[in-house]
Amino acid sequence: MYEFYHRNKKSIDRIAFLILISIVVYAFFTVLFTFLAPFFFGLLIALLMEPLIRFIVRRLKWKRWIASLICLLLFLAVVSSLGAWLVTTLIRQGAAFVETAPYHIEELADRLSELNVRLQRLGDGLPEGWDIPELQEIALTLVTVFFGEGMRDQGTRLATIIPNFFLNTILTLISAYFFMADKDVIFETIKKGCPKWISSQMAQTKKGLSKAMSGYFRAQYILMAVVGIISIVGLLIIGNQYALFVGLLFAILDFLPIIGTGAVLIPWALISLAMGNLHQAIGLGIIYGVITITRQVLQPKILGDQMGAHPLASLMSIFIGFRMFGLLGLVIGPSLLMVFIAIFEAKNEG
Repeated sequence: MYEFYHRNKKSIDRIAFLILISIVVYAFFTVLFTFLAPFFFGLLIALLMEPLIRFIVRRLKWKRWIASLICLLLFLAVVSSLGAWLVTTLIRQGAAFVETAPYHIEELADRLSELNVRLQRLGDGLPEGWDIPELQEIALTLVTVFFGEGMRDQGTRLATIIPNFFLNTILTLISAYFFMADKDVIFETIKKGCPKWISSQMAQTKKGLSKAMSGYFRAQYILMAVVGIISIVGLLIIGNQYALFVGLLFAILDFLPIIGTGAVLIPWALISLAMGNLHQAIGLGIIYGVITITRQVLQPKILGDQMGAHPLASLMSIFIGFRMFGLLGLVIGPSLLMVFIAIFEAKNEG
């Protein structure tokens, strides 16, 4: 057994390393993610800002901690602008909806009455004992449940979520700064703490992994540009006066797989529909549909080209990651693919 391992040491170590990485990633996102989520998102922000940090350090000759602080403040400013715009838009449109609420309620009641008459006519033709409840009764029951136990439960949950949100946000920003400023120290410490065969594999795959990671982020920047262009053009078509600003924010938001543009476009479209602005609601729905379809079509090809993988492999990594981890899998799947590519390239070089 020892002789067999000695003859095939490189291949066995690579396979073991690959299996270990897969197990660690799976365990992290299924068991440990709840406890380490702020630090994961902090690392994600650090990786996103790394090209800009390197540019500032190399071209402007600034210290890394200064460049890291500037990039973090820039990221925070962009996200804050997006949040402020979203909140003010929701407040403005919510206030407009409240003003016109009596009209919408009256119109909805008339529609329900008409539909109820049609259902009752349909019920007259059913066998005895088959009764169709009135829509008003169904609506009253739903409202009672929502504003009764539902609102109480949601209120209790909201009282817990808000403090946790601010705590997680603070931890994410602090960890992001440390990942940015002390990246080399952190990763060198992790490397020293690993067993020798693992650190050896990490050293062999470092070049390929750096290349794959650079390709991954280049692909994300290309997709962000595509989403930005689609958003700006679409918003200009429907007559939005903030098309350029909102489109750029959508491009940045699209990088976050858990949130995405749908977190803004879908509620915005629903609010517009509730306010009777059918033109805007349809336009926003079309923009979201075009962004989603375009991204799903282009993502495997662009990821494959930039990371040096076949588009089919990129598509499979996205799909398998999504099936295993949900929305986070859109990042996890391609990330594991990057590790596989790096190990494969190290094997060929060896």
